[in-house]
Amino acid sequence: MKKLIFSLLMTVFCAFSFAQGDIDALRYSQTELNGTARSLAVGGAFGALGADFSSAIINPAGFALYRSNSFNLSGGMSNTKSNVEYLGTTKKDFDFNLTLPSVGLVFYNGKYQNRKPAKTGWINTNFSIGIVKTNNFNKILNYNGDNESNSMLDYFAERAHGLTVDNLSATSEELEVGYYDIETMAWDAYLIDSVGSRTYGAAIDPLNRSLNQKNTINSVGGTNNISLHLSSNYENKFYLGGGINIITVRYKEQNRFTETDKSSNFNNWSVWSLEQNILTKGFGVNANLGFIVRPNDNVRLGAAIQTPTFYDLRDEYSDEMSVTYDDGAYGEFQTAEGYYEYELLTPFKTTISAAYLFGKLGFISSDIEVVDYSTMRLRPSISAFEASNDLISSKYGKAVNVRVGGEYVMNILRFRGGFARNASPLNNPKDGNLTRYFATAGIGIKDSKWALDLALVQQMGKEISQPYTLDSGTVPNSINKSRRNSIVVSLTTKF
Repeated sequence: MKKLIFSLLMTVFCAFSFAQGDIDALRYSQTELNGTARSLAVGGAFGALGADFSSAIINPAGFALYRSNSFNLSGGMSNTKSNVEYLGTTKKDFDFNLTLPSVGLVFYNGKYQNRKPAKTGWINTNFSIGIVKTNNFNKILNYNGDNESNSMLDYFAERAHGLTVDNLSATSEELEVGYYDIETMAWDAYLIDSVGSRTYGAAIDPLNRSLNQKNTINSVGGTNNISLHLSSNYENKFYLGGGINIITVRYKEQNRFTETDKSSNFNNWSVWSLEQNILTKGFGVNANLGFIVRPNDNVRLGAAIQTPTFYDLRDEYSDEMSVTYDDGAYGEFQTAEGYYEYELLTPFKTTISAAYLFGKLGFISSDIEVVDYSTMRLRPSISAFEASNDLISSKYGKAVNVRVGGEYVMNILRFRGGFARNASPLNNPKDGNLTRYFATAGIGIKDSKWALDLALVQQMGKEISQPYTLDSGTVPNSINKSRRNSIVVSLTTKF
């Protein structure tokens, strides 16, 4: 019986953890600019060009343009500068990490006629296998400000409305193994009080609210795309490719929110904080298919589709609350460690591409990618996820992403530049603008058997974070105007 009660209460607790379910869905549905240094340097606009391992995530038909066995290895580093505004206060921070953007192999299988490469029919069929990093979640978000209007304790009090004092109080089992929900911790910590029958309020003087709020969010992890593709070349005019992608997920976040009472009144407490820890692990599967048409030696046109990714994810979480009281006493309260398994369906993705080649002098290329984020879905259909899915349908919409780039060839040197714009996934501009911009440049050296490429990428954009939302719709927003600068080096060899 106790196990049954524990299971039910943990389900209730996980509803709190998934209050921002749409944010979790968006995190794993979006991808950053990624791939080899060669493709990154031209803004990722490689959908119609091919013969690059970025084909795994843009257009798998590009693998058919390889004319020999090939190995690619990319490494890099990045630094992120954040500039966060919250309640009129701006705070800066910095983070640095190393990355492994891609590693892959392409195996060439060409047909021959009279000991010469065939020119008619399907003249080569290639197989590729490799890994491309599609997201880097490493970041530190740090902000603070003075709030005289509301508190996270108001949020806890609203969650407690409708419960009797007996319902809200901790059970003997909770006192032994850990709390099942945040509002019970807040009640036992004397951070919320009863103000009427089944009604609660924050333990703050309503006439003299002067709180300093601070939030530090430290996240690490990423997503990696493990790909298996088969592609074929028809008379150097039509290229077809497709395959399976397995996406691994690891996301770890430590979120510490602190409120300090700055008023001269004694509200029973002087400082309290809530630390929330979550670890998400899992994998997803999707398929992609594409083609490239070469009507003449100068023009290449391509199109590709990627099916929705079916993710199987597991969240492991725990929370800890600490309070320093006005009389100098100190208290700590912890939730029971829990986990929840769920599924996520990401949007369908369509890409169309075009490139013009100036003989051996270089090229210009562009990709247009369409993603409808309103189709993201969390499963199973429990009440918490139904609310999140309804929010997704109304909050998010269709995004059109654009990538443009070019290359100039001078003997063995390649000079490259590009630009990309990932449109905001939000449906209503009033909800904020989450558009991300990428400015790219690079240089390469190409020999008959190897190539060494370097790319510089600067990512710019805004990120909105909300520590809590009240029933009235009041939301204290933090706006992070961040810049991530990356350097990627790729080595490609033929064998």
